[in-house]
Amino acid sequence: MHWSRTRADLALATFAELAQKAAGYIVLAILARHVDPSDMGRIFFAFTLAALVSAATELGTGRYLIREVATRPDSGLVRLGEVLTLRIPLVVGGFLLLNAAILLIRPDLAPVVLPTSAAVLVGDLYFAFGAYLVGRRAVGLRVATGLSGPLLLVLLVLVVVARGATLRQVLACYLASGCVTLAAGALAVRRRFGPIPFTGNRAGAWRAARTSLPFFFLTVLGIAHFKVDTLLLFVLATPAAVAVYETGYKLFEVSRLLVRPTATVVFPVAAALASQGDWTGFARVLRRLFLAAGGLGIAVAALVLVSGGLLVSLAWGDRYAETVPVLRVLYLAVPAVYVAFVATFLAGALHLEAAAAKVLAVCLVVNIGLNLVAIPRWGPVGAAMITLVTEMFAAAWLVALVLRALRARGVRGGVEALEPLELSADG
Repeated sequence: MHWSRTRADLALATFAELAQKAAGYIVLAILARHVDPSDMGRIFFAFTLAALVSAATELGTGRYLIREVATRPDSGLVRLGEVLTLRIPLVVGGFLLLNAAILLIRPDLAPVVLPTSAAVLVGDLYFAFGAYLVGRRAVGLRVATGLSGPLLLVLLVLVVVARGATLRQVLACYLASGCVTLAAGALAVRRRFGPIPFTGNRAGAWRAARTSLPFFFLTVLGIAHFKVDTLLLFVLATPAAVAVYETGYKLFEVSRLLVRPTATVVFPVAAALASQGDWTGFARVLRRLFLAAGGLGIAVAALVLVSGGLLVSLAWGDRYAETVPVLRVLYLAVPAVYVAFVATFLAGALHLEAAAAKVLAVCLVVNIGLNLVAIPRWGPVGAAMITLVTEMFAAAWLVALVLRALRARGVRGGVEALEPLELSADG
């Protein structure tokens, strides 16, 4: 593994994550100043539902595709065609089922959920193309295509809000952004790597579904672990409580931007090392990632504990003072979140995604059980406290899972992987 190239890719991917999230937060900050907190709670709720449906239709194919393309790049376009053959009907079906359910159960939410779900699901199809680009280590193309839609979104929202836009018009901007991102990804893959074969892919699509299913459970459980708090607050508390928690959670999400690029850059490398049986190289990657994730998480948490009040005021205004304690509790979980994230994709590189999914399933059950007690008593702060507890539990368990797997392979596995290693000239 050439660390000079890896560091450059990490810097580029980190910039992309920051720019993409900044675009999203600029839009949300504008809405927070023009929309009633109860309506903001409904918007957050709609995006949460759409994210869950998106994860269900994705079926874990993103991680599966990255690993397949990284280890067998010659057949990468075939695998991409199989994934798209599988995903497109699922996206259409998920959209129809979600909105039919909303019309039957909560028709008052339909004007928000319908455009929101369309925007999220269309944009989510892009990640199949993005996964292919990551597997081919075309990080620059992944960054350029992934940023095209979010940057357009900022521009469109600034224009329509300046003209007194309605909420429906703002949500239409989200849909336009998703369509542009999807088109950019498809065009980039077509021009750089060639046409995507779609014919005769039905059998391959089913194979992709079976193989990626553990990744699907990882994705759904990971999203559910964070989003179940919002759903339970909506049921057990009020829309205003949802807004308080989600404004804190949106700022908490910012912290993950610093660790998520490691999956974009290092996951295909780790998968390739594992497929080649280079356990010494894999252990070197593991050691660096765990130490960096833990140290960075502690530094970020300390910074926000001191400046939480200022951050909330700048992002959301004075109406969200109740968000400050929620934000501080959530940021106590950042070191555990970072370590758990790294451990999860390292487990995927080792083909241990099914075992990692079991860990997250147990954590989700614990999360729900504790939230049923905490939310009625302490509201949004209680939900944040449960996130802290369950994230620490998940991180410890996932790290143990990866270390045991390395120990079983007998090459600087287990705890020895965390001891100092002699590095070559290139790192």
